[in-house]
Amino acid sequence: MAKRTRLTEMEAHAVKSRQSEPVGSRGKGTLLLERKASGAILAFYRERTAATDKRLQLGILAKKPQPGTSEQTLNELRAEALRVATEAGAAGGLGKYLELKAEREAAAEVERELLKRKAEDEARRGTFGEMLDAYADHLEQSGKASARKVRSLFRVNVSEFRPALAAKYANEVQPEEISELLSAVLERTPKPRGIGHKAKAPSTNMRSTTDELRRYLRTAFNHAAASHLAVGKKGKSASKWFAVTSNPAALIPTIEDAKGGNTESLEPAELGELLRLLDTLPEQKQAIAKTLIYLGGQRIKQLLAVRWDDIDDDTICLLDAKGRKAAAWEHLLPITRRVSEIIAPLLADQSGPGPFAVHKDTVSRIFSDASKVLVAAGKTSPFNWQRVRATCETLLAANGVSTDVRAWLLSHGRTGVQAKHYDRNSYLPEKTAALQMWGTYLDGLVSGEQETGKNVIVLAKRRKVGGRENEQE
Repeated sequence: MAKRTRLTEMEAHAVKSRQSEPVGSRGKGTLLLERKASGAILAFYRERTAATDKRLQLGILAKKPQPGTSEQTLNELRAEALRVATEAGAAGGLGKYLELKAEREAAAEVERELLKRKAEDEARRGTFGEMLDAYADHLEQSGKASARKVRSLFRVNVSEFRPALAAKYANEVQPEEISELLSAVLERTPKPRGIGHKAKAPSTNMRSTTDELRRYLRTAFNHAAASHLAVGKKGKSASKWFAVTSNPAALIPTIEDAKGGNTESLEPAELGELLRLLDTLPEQKQAIAKTLIYLGGQRIKQLLAVRWDDIDDDTICLLDAKGRKAAAWEHLLPITRRVSEIIAPLLADQSGPGPFAVHKDTVSRIFSDASKVLVAAGKTSPFNWQRVRATCETLLAANGVSTDVRAWLLSHGRTGVQAKHYDRNSYLPEKTAALQMWGTYLDGLVSGEQETGKNVIVLAKRRKVGGRENEQE
């Protein structure tokens, strides 16, 4: 019997057809080298018995193996062949070894797939901050007027104020953390306003902001609970899954007296003082400010969005995108004779996108500046546009305009299935009658012919100050 010998390095690389050498002791098989037509030398572990002749490819013989390939040196191939021979012997032969190897690889593939899915689920799992972004995206895609405000509210009071909480997974946020966040926001002092925060901060507290944040957090959690089921989601947060099953913000009670300052009303005489002051302003500012009032106290943003196509000789069409509407509603208003006189200067030059094309802050500043002048003169208590708007509705009611007509006139939210989905009447006759009466009333306040105190009692809220109740001025 010929003696089994190992190949030299030169002999191995000079193989013309096939050549083999023993692996370990007798009976452990051989390392088989076989040259292919391409010139590559393949290496196999070969097991021969009386009944079978099986082989397993180990790699490609190379003097200098390239990284990332199946190329190996002769010594590396010998070590691999010995490993396979040992494991095959323990398994009961190469056939059984290959079966076990296939089973292990299948199990490893399953494990890799599970780990991959787990990693993907972890990557999709949304944080509290991403949940708030997703809700702001939803408002934006739905065309909601509040989208920009809500995004800013979340950014200033959550993402930037409590970054660690914003980075927490949404479904791990606890009610106590929401309560602590709102308490911290409530204790903050208002930020300075304007570009670069250079304007003086308002002399108010954070109660309104805190309660507004509470309400939007509650709604954001509700939206997140079903957001993964939404069809046609868009935006950078659309792929996130928040796994929210409970609403930690729903347990937080309403902030007491959060809206105390926005619903106060001026006295009729004070409104007359404001109207006389507006008559002294430049033509454009005067016209825009008086249009807001003579139209019953419309929302600034809606009026400023009016385009030339939205106005004709008889009507002006505003778009109401606030609230939970799927799409903005048309809010049609009649142009009375008095309103027509007021807006005439704005219609003379149609160079801009619409008759009221100025920035919202510019209009708000008209009323805040007027407040400073009139308060300094001792003619009114402090006010802003929200308070003037509340005054308009208060005095409309005092002059006999019903709740329903005021709701149609000022585009208040509709409730009930009939009002929300089926009632599409514009109620122009009722609105026209109300605005004609309102224009005459306002002109009477300006001229002094109107008895400003007659049948009008303005109710003021009471606030506890220093342990006692004071009437809010």
